[in-house]
Amino acid sequence: MIRIADMEIDVETARLLGHEYCVKYVVFPFRLEDEHLWVALRDIKNMDILTNISDITGCFVVPVAADEGDILFHVNRIFGADALHSIASQFLVDEQLKNHIESSEILTEISSAPAVRLIDSLIETGVLNRASDIHIEPYGQQLRARYRVDGQLITYSTVDITLLPNVVSRLKIMGGMDISEKRLPQDGHFTMTDSNFFAKGDKVDFRLSTLPTVFGEKIVIRLLYGETSYIKKEALGFYDEDLKKLTALFNQPYGAIFMTGPTGSGKSTTLSSFLRELNHETSNIITVEDPVENPILGISHINIERTGLNFPGALRHILRQDPDVIMIGEIRDEETARIAIQAAITGHVVLSTLHTNDAAGVIERLTDMGIPSYLVAAALNGVISQRLVRRICQDCAYPTTLTQTQAQLLQLPVHTPVQLGRGCSHCNHTGFRSRFAIYEYIIINENIRRQISSQPSKFAEGIRSLQGLRNNAVRALIDGKTTADEIIRALSRENLAGEV
Repeated sequence: MIRIADMEIDVETARLLGHEYCVKYVVFPFRLEDEHLWVALRDIKNMDILTNISDITGCFVVPVAADEGDILFHVNRIFGADALHSIASQFLVDEQLKNHIESSEILTEISSAPAVRLIDSLIETGVLNRASDIHIEPYGQQLRARYRVDGQLITYSTVDITLLPNVVSRLKIMGGMDISEKRLPQDGHFTMTDSNFFAKGDKVDFRLSTLPTVFGEKIVIRLLYGETSYIKKEALGFYDEDLKKLTALFNQPYGAIFMTGPTGSGKSTTLSSFLRELNHETSNIITVEDPVENPILGISHINIERTGLNFPGALRHILRQDPDVIMIGEIRDEETARIAIQAAITGHVVLSTLHTNDAAGVIERLTDMGIPSYLVAAALNGVISQRLVRRICQDCAYPTTLTQTQAQLLQLPVHTPVQLGRGCSHCNHTGFRSRFAIYEYIIINENIRRQISSQPSKFAEGIRSLQGLRNNAVRALIDGKTTADEIIRALSRENLAGEV
């Protein structure tokens, strides 16, 4: 049995049989050479299908066995945009027919069917490509659909703006929003389980946000994959020697650990991975988040947006629940910070996130919030700062060297050997496949506690001068894991220049 991603796929050949045929019979043609057509099938012994394909194409069929899910994934990836345009065209025809039809039942069927199929197509393609967000955006006379995959927005298709009202109304109904309200932003959500385009038992949560613009309502859908999005700590991108130290850090019996980095840097994913390691029958773990994105069986999750509580209020109630581990989605104010620090000092493990540029910034941020430096020193066990960068596809990686501009920004010799991704069928011709963390961390010992307590700003400056985040990023670059442009994009000006 083959893995289709390992094959060289010719797009024109893949379109030979058409979308409906490929889905109906679970087949995928991917190579045509000297009148020999290579076709991936679920059942290579089905002579009726083989004969039929040969009759349609006039080629000698070379059957290869492949998994049904793998076949349908590649079929939908090839035909996804075509299906969207087909639906859009049908919608425009239906709109014209509506002017000549009087039956309300037929009108309802015509009005809803294209919008349903269009949204199903968008969602299906988003899930199959593991998109984190779907953007549906009106611009002038066009409606644009984009996906965010591996942190980058990719345009999927543009269709006529006429579809917008039906698409928006359909999504609002699915998300439990008010379809008559078009002037104010709204939020909603819905869940899909056991769909025909993901495995049985899987669940995907969709968070909807509408925003009125001059061209109409824009919708962004956040996709949350639940258990299927779980990433083991070994796959986060930490080097082995660092992972051992961080695993020991998270297994300390009490104290605070903070994750820091900008929005979308993977802070919550890293915390969830380590939180799963702490999840066993002898521990009482409670999280308070806004919203809960990755629920874990065996852990009590509190969703701030649905309870009416704020973070300080929720934490006070949590501390009456005999917790061993408390995870706070984000520390945003002095009151939350004080309760968290006090809980860490009094025998609880406290995990949380802060928005700072680097690890040293956590100490400065907490003291700026009014937490005395001696309490920060007593409570803190460690700080991790990270960014996400795209990983070079190893199936199309090739050696190259840094340009002069790249070398100057990264403070490396010109022509330092690195790698790039050429782009292939395995990575959707982007040159990248998945993402990983570049990082720096501080593990607090007694000597560091004394420095934080007496001179927190001086200690932060000293840590920052070590350029830990930059050094880790450069190591990943030299190891051929990512590109110079990814590193430059992810690091701030201070991290690149080594300024203090």
